[in-house]
Amino acid sequence: MPDYIAMRKNLKIAYLFLALFFSGLLNFSFSQELTEKEYSSTFKLAAQIKGVSNFFTTDHLGNIYVVEDHQIKKYGLSGILQETFSNKNYGTIAAIDASNPLRLLVYYRDFGTIMFLDDELSLIGSAISLVDFGLDQATLLCASWNDGIWLYDPQDFQLKRMDQNLKTSHRSGNICQMVGVEINPNFIVESNNFVYLNNPQNGILVFDQYGTYFKTIPLKGLEQFQLNGDQVFFEEEGKLKSYNLKLFVENSIDLPGEIARVKGVRFERESKLLVIQKENSIELFLIED
Repeated sequence: MPDYIAMRKNLKIAYLFLALFFSGLLNFSFSQELTEKEYSSTFKLAAQIKGVSNFFTTDHLGNIYVVEDHQIKKYGLSGILQETFSNKNYGTIAAIDASNPLRLLVYYRDFGTIMFLDDELSLIGSAISLVDFGLDQATLLCASWNDGIWLYDPQDFQLKRMDQNLKTSHRSGNICQMVGVEINPNFIVESNNFVYLNNPQNGILVFDQYGTYFKTIPLKGLEQFQLNGDQVFFEEEGKLKSYNLKLFVENSIDLPGEIARVKGVRFERESKLLVIQKENSIELFLIED
């Protein structure tokens, strides 16, 4: 009798293991199907913004911010100009972070100056001079949680976070020593409580919200990318690609229209918007399911 009871117990454990195993397979298959289904959509040209621009960015609401030297032009989904901002005192705009559409971060690298703009492109508070904090050599920066700022300082190869009171709240330590390679990053962004520092030679270096090194994503040679949920979106050789951070699966589709001379691409999944920058125009495409 004891052997019979033990056998029944073992069978129950085996059934439970099989149930969990196949459940996991089904969940993996379903997640992969969702990822691939996203790329079965087609893109329809909705508008074209003509003119030469330095670069552009977008927000999750579908707004497009076009930078021309010291000027920012904000467009809606239909390609209609909504707002304009210009300041000639600090030179050319080097970067914009529109992750918070109500608090747009604008960086003038040549003068080590930061500005924050609201959704009407009006200045919030006063311009911030990084010279006052000994951080004027920072090459990259992005917006952070609770109105903070992340900066990359090449003087000591560190990520540094300034809080809403402009106090340095976190430091990464020497990143070169951590990863064991020299770094020359060209892009930074915060998403889902992680900081992503792009080092084209080695991949995307990932840090937690306190600046602690976490891992390296093996995507090399990128100029820019976007984070949306568990996916990294980027353009490569005329294709819009995504890399799933959980499934480690890469998908791609051909970009619509003439792909020659593409200068920049952004994909906003929530607003179903694809924006492609070319030499003399910026094209807006909407997703048709």
